[in-house]
Formats: sequence, structure tokens, C-alpha cells
Amino acid sequence: MAVDAHPNVFRFDGRLWVSELPAAEARAQLLEQRAWDAAQVKSQRWVVSLVLGAVVGTAATLGLGTLAGLAPAVYLVLLPLGFGAGAVLGAVVNKRMLGDRLTAPATTPRPTTAELTRIPPSVARRTDESTPADDLIAWSKQGFVPKA
Repeated sequence: MAVDAHPNVFRFDGRLWVSELPAAEARAQLLEQRAWDAAQVKSQRWVVSLVLGAVVGTAATLGLGTLAGLAPAVYLVLLPLGFGAGAVLGAVVNKRMLGDRLTAPATTPRPTTAELTRIPPSVARRTDESTPADDLIAWSKQGFVPKA
């Protein structure tokens, strides 16, 4: 695509973005903001704790049911309950481990970025590096390039 060579266009996460700033500066701002976001939520592993808790709860229910010799039909009720109880326990353990980090305010303010506009494929196909940035932003917000 010829729009890749535009001085205000950059590619991030497989998509084309346009800004009033030069591409290198806008991309640097976006990368800085994403790094800050990742650092702020790094310690909050809710999905991991819920999955581990659910797996442990299900395995414990299955193990205890096997030891007790329960009928297979009883597992239809007990396994979902074990899954849920394990997930809740995993969340409680995670909350206890994280402690104040869950509610502590950020030590630095979140970096800001210039206004970024995603360029849809229909606009990218019909523009090139000579297109003014203002037109590219306006057309990207419309979703199409008007016929001249």
C-alpha cells in the first residue's frame, strides 16, 4: 500500500494509524502509553488466578467424588459447583496476595497521545503518500474516500 510511506501514517498491531504528528513521534507516544498500561496491570493476574482456582476446584471435586464412590449423575451437579467454588477461592487468594496494589493509585500520570485515527482498508486502498493528513483523517472517520 502506498499510504504506508505517508509521513503521518504508521502501522501498529497490524493496523494503519494516522495522526497530525509525524509518524515516528505518534508511534513513540503510543508505545509509551501502552508500556505504562502494561506496567500498571502487570500484577493483576485475575484470569490466571480464576483458571487455576477453577481447575483445582474441579479436580478436588472429582477426586473426592471418586474416593466416595459417587454415582456419575451426581457429578453433573457437583462438578460445576466445584468449578465455581474453586474460581471464587482463586479470586480471594489473588486479592489477598495483591493487597494494596489493587487500589493503590498510579505513581505517575498516564502518558497522553495525540489524536490517532485508524485508517480503514477502503481508505488505504484509494490514497497514497501525497494525500494531505487532514484529508486522510477526515476520510478515515467517514470510512470511505469521496469521489472527486
